[in-house]
Amino acid sequence: MNKTTLLKIAFAATLLLTVAPVTVYANDYSLTKYHIAIQVNENNTFRITENITVNYHVRRHGIIREMPMRNKVVRLDGTKSHNRVKITDIHVEGEPFSVYNESGKKNIQIGNPDKTLTGSKDYVITYLYNIGKDKGKGYDEFYFNLIGPEWNADMEGISFAITMPKSFNTSKLGFSSGALDATGNDRISYQVAGYRITGSYNGVLRAGEALTVRLELPEGYFVGAANHLDVLMQLYLMLPFFFLFIAYGIWQKYSKNERPVEPVEFYPPKGYNSAEIGFLYKGNAETQDVVSLLIYLAGKGYIKITETEEKSMFATLHGFTITKLKEYDGDNPNERLFLKGLFNAKRKTPSLKEVIAMAKNPEAIAEIAETEPITETQEVRAEDLKNNFYQTLNTIVANLNKKENRETIFEKNSLKKHIPVYWMCLVVFVLITVVPVLEYYEPMVLLFALLFPGIGFTICFLALTSAPGFKTITVNGRPTTKAAPRIFFGLLFGLFFGGMPWLAIVRPALLADTAYWVAYLMGMLCIAGMLMLGRYMKKRTPFGNELLGKIRGFKCFLETAEKHRLEMLVMQNPAYFYNILPFTYVLGVSDKWIKKFENIAMQPPDWYGGTGSHRFSSASFGRFMDTTLKFASTAMSSSPSSSGSSGGGSSGRGSGGGGGRSW
Repeated sequence: MNKTTLLKIAFAATLLLTVAPVTVYANDYSLTKYHIAIQVNENNTFRITENITVNYHVRRHGIIREMPMRNKVVRLDGTKSHNRVKITDIHVEGEPFSVYNESGKKNIQIGNPDKTLTGSKDYVITYLYNIGKDKGKGYDEFYFNLIGPEWNADMEGISFAITMPKSFNTSKLGFSSGALDATGNDRISYQVAGYRITGSYNGVLRAGEALTVRLELPEGYFVGAANHLDVLMQLYLMLPFFFLFIAYGIWQKYSKNERPVEPVEFYPPKGYNSAEIGFLYKGNAETQDVVSLLIYLAGKGYIKITETEEKSMFATLHGFTITKLKEYDGDNPNERLFLKGLFNAKRKTPSLKEVIAMAKNPEAIAEIAETEPITETQEVRAEDLKNNFYQTLNTIVANLNKKENRETIFEKNSLKKHIPVYWMCLVVFVLITVVPVLEYYEPMVLLFALLFPGIGFTICFLALTSAPGFKTITVNGRPTTKAAPRIFFGLLFGLFFGGMPWLAIVRPALLADTAYWVAYLMGMLCIAGMLMLGRYMKKRTPFGNELLGKIRGFKCFLETAEKHRLEMLVMQNPAYFYNILPFTYVLGVSDKWIKKFENIAMQPPDWYGGTGSHRFSSASFGRFMDTTLKFASTAMSSSPSSSGSSGGGSSGRGSGGGGGRSW
């Protein structure tokens, strides 16, 4: 025997040793008989008996029958639904077996771990399959995978017998077989006799293929079906309430404030400007609180506010000018900073000639910068504050909200108690979204279902809970409460940003299962409760509580004061109305306050300059100040922009079925 022949033999032997184990492993068993008998009960439970004959080609212990406990049902008309099932009363005739759950499946492991077998082996498996309430809209259905697509072996000798609990329309009955989503039925033969359907599959059903039956039934065909709550569903329902209970316990123990004494006060607490009163009242300073310093400092004689009119061809544009009257001589650093920032003007806007020069010679930019330094002006308009004053505004807000000030009015150990509550809100939101969405969609959709609604609904909550939230206006002589513009636009943006994706992604997943819809609603209510508790989680110190009581008493007076009392206060102090005005803005009662002075004669304040186009009154002055503060707030806070007889079903898309493997 020459070397060439030896090499060929060696190569062939190596090839056989390499390929043979794979081939044997891939075909270690086959199913030569599979008969499934189903007794369909009126409560939508199925008593199932499977007679399976397995032919083991190599030594194996037995088989593992796998059945999904959750099903995604897909119909030919595009509708989808989901169900959770209970599989009970499991029995294997004459064989040792064990039952366990794994990866959302109920597994029946049949065989003796100490024994192996080859050749033909018969198994008889019985179990009760409880599918729960029917999910069809306007109809009931029996949609079941007689053979699931998860068997990893070929099978033949397939037959079935289905017994329905009462009469049905045979024209609504159909079968499908083949790969996933196939609708072919040419290999299926069946007969209907009374309530009983029998039939068989002609040929070999390959590994990964399925055999499915679908029978559309009239609405109410199934009666007395139950909802199923597995461990995950119980967690899904109970965890939000558990977290809400914890949040309430934290609030009750660490953060519940004693009701402050609210004496009637004609003036705000002494020693505090309007921005500070806003911080003390709400526990958090905002930009509109700082903007109120414009009126406060005008009342102190530091600035003058002049109403302006600019007439164009089509309209008259109203504006204002702020003029410095004197340098700041007080000891409040935030007031000093406000005035300094107010009159620090940026370099003037380049003229057309300078723009052309810069385009021709870039070096001119540096030259202009050197000749036009930042200067302090004595007069500014709203336009001058844009993209300029925001740094001053943010600095003052930060100064008011700094840790030392917060710890003066709030107990130190209560300032961070809201953090775990907000984390619990996040966990609940993720839970009530992830469970239904993952059952309805592919995992990639989950990010959109969480991100957009999460951000959008948070914006809505912040808009609703921001103060001042509502204002009172007069319509046809009657006071009417309406949402402030910031509330309106916050809700509009939040609902659009979060609501549209929610309607497109989350809502269909919830509608697929009533239990999910109820759990989601309950979860969102719990989140709202936790957010409200978290917002009021801070507990005031005795000093902070005392100040809050005085401010509330002062606010109550502003809202309920009678005319004769106000006239007396104006007699004592002619500037009373104007001195109180900045505080009414931070407390959200400016409209009510101005309206109370409609019939009280007053002189305009020294710091106000009208246009002379109308007679002075508290109403016209109030409208001007309201417009001025809105313009000022916008300008001050602006910053540079940075087939046929399948019965409507498809192969493998019904409930049940599953598959199996050897072990």
